[in-house]
Amino acid sequence: MASSETSELHEQAEMAAFALKAQLRRNMLKTLKGIPTEEIKRQSQQVFRVLLDEPFFKRANNVGCYLSMKNGELQTDGIVDHLLRRGSSLYTPYIPAPPKHSHNPSAPSPSSPAPEEDMKMLRLYSREDLERCPEDRWGIVDPGLERKDGEGGVREDVMGANTPGLDLILIPGVAFDQECNRLGRGKAYYDRFLEQYTSSDKPRPLLVALALLPQILPPLERVPTTEHDFTLDAVVSPDGLVWGRAGGV
Repeated sequence: MASSETSELHEQAEMAAFALKAQLRRNMLKTLKGIPTEEIKRQSQQVFRVLLDEPFFKRANNVGCYLSMKNGELQTDGIVDHLLRRGSSLYTPYIPAPPKHSHNPSAPSPSSPAPEEDMKMLRLYSREDLERCPEDRWGIVDPGLERKDGEGGVREDVMGANTPGLDLILIPGVAFDQECNRLGRGKAYYDRFLEQYTSSDKPRPLLVALALLPQILPPLERVPTTEHDFTLDAVVSPDGLVWGRAGGV
């Protein structure tokens, strides 16, 4: 087959995958919007308890974790508080977006981000630092570029040359399948961050998604993927932990 035909078929396959992703995303976001707040809190507590029993979580010293929205996704308040209390080095997502955009990748975004808006992972230092952070217009805690505790100064970037590599990243998403494929919100923030991170000299972290029960697709259904999508190592839901093809650690 000629290279031009191969390229055209590849492009058509990607376009079909994007269309399927968009449809699944719309359906799942509608489902998530209908989950009562108390049910989200209950499932979030169950996931936290699952994590507490996992060896990979117990031994992780340097952890990346998202700061959750108030509705529509698994809450990470308890996880973040636990990591700070036990003295882990915690890094949270930050997007250096224009003033009218949110800094948090969990928040809705009307258009694809520019390269200069790529996600960073910046250090959150303590419970005092966390408690002094304001909320953005989506109700998500926004640490910003500067630490809010008594120490002051610019937050440490996990990509810094002298920064230890991450052991674990706890990742949000819209939908997940039994093979640990992930559907995000369509802006590829995590895809681009992980591509940059793994191309550096830092070791690859364990990638674990946190999911509410409705976000897990039935066994025979799959999240549409393209070659640019990363595969998770595991997904944690209230039903427990599912490992991907790489197997458990």
